[in-house]
Amino acid sequence: MKIEKKLIYELADDIMLDLTEQEADEFLKLENDLLSKFEKVFAINVNGVEPSHYCFEYLNSYLRDDNQTRVIQKNELLNNAPKVVDGFVAIEKVVK
Repeated sequence: MKIEKKLIYELADDIMLDLTEQEADEFLKLENDLLSKFEKVFAINVNGVEPSHYCFEYLNSYLRDDNQTRVIQKNELLNNAPKVVDGFVAIEKVVK
């Protein structure tokens, strides 16, 4: 399968882009290159290969075990907070 320039223009129109001829040619080349790479991947024979969910045999083997060292008590935390409302730390609104 090959992508045609007409499809590039249709997709650009769908997302309200005005492409020049040069930009359309660049996208066409990039998309066809990408499609070619996917075709190579799909051509790989994987019959008899056991599926795996992770690429590494040992998950998170580089991480150490969590060890609790010190737990801050709620009242200690609230005493250090600049603003407390109903027993919770209050912060400024960060999303409009």
